[in-house]
Amino acid sequence: MESVLRYWLLWPSVVHFLQQNSWAWPLSETLHFFGVNLLIGGVGLFDLRVMGLAKALPIRAVRKLLPWGVFGFILCVVTGLAFVTGLQANIPAHPYDVIMSDLWLQLKLVFMALAGLNLLAFYLTGMSRAVDDLGPGEDAPQLAKIIAGSSLFFWLMVIYFGRLIPDGL
Repeated sequence: MESVLRYWLLWPSVVHFLQQNSWAWPLSETLHFFGVNLLIGGVGLFDLRVMGLAKALPIRAVRKLLPWGVFGFILCVVTGLAFVTGLQANIPAHPYDVIMSDLWLQLKLVFMALAGLNLLAFYLTGMSRAVDDLGPGEDAPQLAKIIAGSSLFFWLMVIYFGRLIPDGL
């Protein structure tokens, strides 16, 4: 399994592209940052509304921001993969070795997985349907608030540990 991952994680074409184009890495960082903003802007505002902040807003209006959050997540995944698979453009280390040794990257990935499981719980428990019709001033069920608070915490931890990744390299 290790040999498969070592092969898959090392994309010479990505490394070559990043080495040959000095603008590519900073552009990827910029797009990653923009993706984080879209993710937290869309998902974070939705979570805050479910938790009871900005109760004057109907949930339907805030839910319209979620596709932007999904787009931000996709931007982050694509640029994050470029960072990992193109790592050798900046440091002489194999991406597999970095994943296995960088605690901050490992914690970021754990919190991303927890955020995904939390999202699954939001839908499987029926909380998504329960908050769909919340009008202005209405409170979400307690479980929905807990899931929303967890989501916000998990995504903030993804950002926090993501910021620490360069320190572990």
